[in-house]
Amino acid sequence: MRLMKKAVLLAAVMAMTAGTLFANGGQAQTGGGGAQQITLNFWHIEVIEARRIILEDAIKRFEAENPGVRVIPSLYENEPFKTKLKTVSGNDFPDIFRNWGGGWLKSFVDAGLAADITEETKGVENIIGPANKAFASFDGKIYGLPYMLSSTLLFYNKEIFAKYNLQPPKTLSELDAVSQTLLANQITPFALGNLTKWPGAAHFVLLAMRIGGPDIFQQVIDKKAKFTDEAFIRAGQILADQNVKGYFPVGANGVNVDTGGERMQFYSGTYGMHFQLSGNLTNFRTENPEFFKKVGVAAYPEVEGGKGKITDFLAGAGVYSVSNTSKNKAMAAKFVAFLATDEQFQTANLNLFQLPTRQGLKSSEPVMQEVLDMMNKATFVQNFIDQTLSPALAEKHKDTTQALYAKTMTTRQVGDEMQKAFDSGI
Repeated sequence: MRLMKKAVLLAAVMAMTAGTLFANGGQAQTGGGGAQQITLNFWHIEVIEARRIILEDAIKRFEAENPGVRVIPSLYENEPFKTKLKTVSGNDFPDIFRNWGGGWLKSFVDAGLAADITEETKGVENIIGPANKAFASFDGKIYGLPYMLSSTLLFYNKEIFAKYNLQPPKTLSELDAVSQTLLANQITPFALGNLTKWPGAAHFVLLAMRIGGPDIFQQVIDKKAKFTDEAFIRAGQILADQNVKGYFPVGANGVNVDTGGERMQFYSGTYGMHFQLSGNLTNFRTENPEFFKKVGVAAYPEVEGGKGKITDFLAGAGVYSVSNTSKNKAMAAKFVAFLATDEQFQTANLNLFQLPTRQGLKSSEPVMQEVLDMMNKATFVQNFIDQTLSPALAEKHKDTTQALYAKTMTTRQVGDEMQKAFDSGI
């Protein structure tokens, strides 16, 4: 893993160096007649080789369709990329940068770093759908386009479930019954690697949505609800109780999902379920093809008496945006629109179990078609909460939910901390 990180870092450095040597204020002389060639510096996080390859192929096809344009990619790992993007100065910003939409992108919009590309992307919603466009739209203006979607799903081990005559739980009561059966047979109900905090927070978010309604977090943002309201307190208490009962592995806060620790738990055959992103299907098939055959998919269960539905999903988008400092905004926006709509690139992503932004695509892989069918029936899609909230409040949200797993905060303390932070304006 250490060698892989070094390789990724070296690739990023080489790409950035190439960009520096080639770029000249966003353009470079091509020689001959002295014509100008447009250069677009592009930062992304597709460290998984299969995804990187299809992205590089899309770049080549875009360049072929647009003579005189060169796209120079720079590759980063997920967490280091987030840090770099927050600290890089405006003049060093790439022409095109990867982000997650929502509050995360809004912070760059408010700082004047993300360009309004509304005019350059007119008509795109007819291909990707208005709901997908909304991930990167604010006040009627477009500041990026999603090139892939990712939904949280309840994965389960079909072999284990068949052995103990279990069905995917549709309600909290059914989840408790399934979990008790698993525990009685020395199987931990959920795999979980919560070092980076967001995997564990997803459980809390879905419970709050199931209890308080799908838009409960937006209600807080609009000051129509508070983090101290019953929906959040009850969600936190359910999660704390599940943790005490042993639904999650001991030491989950020390397991890194980014390096595969959570998936290794699931592969071991001693964990029944795994609540994670839909893109993990790629990892399952690539890392453990035999285990992949055992994987079933379902939605997070409802909470009896709650306002939310099992068809309400927590999902997010991989978004590409254009820098306000780019000297070639129109061409950069054209590239962003290309990735969001190109059928070959979108189909290739679908084959790697990424939910497509282009509408109407079908998967030949049954489990992926199940996911597409579930998402097509969605009654509500909430953007990931750490992308919906401001970056500082999102960190507080992840810190406090991680503390629930560590048993160092009560659910009421979590609610008080979150509301206090929200009221302070962070």
